[in-house]
Amino acid sequence: MISQAKSPLKTQTNFLYMDIEYNIKTDEHKITGSLNDEGKISILETFIMGQTGQGVDKTPSNIRDVYNIRLKWYPENDDIVATYDTGNKGLRDGILMYLLGKITT
Repeated sequence: MISQAKSPLKTQTNFLYMDIEYNIKTDEHKITGSLNDEGKISILETFIMGQTGQGVDKTPSNIRDVYNIRLKWYPENDDIVATYDTGNKGLRDGILMYLLGKITT
């Protein structure tokens, strides 16, 4: 048996995701992805709770009408990774909290 050295960086390829598009002017949103409705709520709640106490992000917010946020959940280690175009984590998390309230009521 030939053994190969493992890379010190582990790549994560198996994930579920949700893409969020939020229009701040019209208050319209669209959520798509590979998570069912229960999974979307669970990932949003878990991600938001994980951001609590992370400190203030003093990066300026991007000014736009439509913001896009992608949350990827890696079941193998329960990591949630966010990509976003808000420019600022506070704006990102505010949008996520607002949408969580809208989809759970």
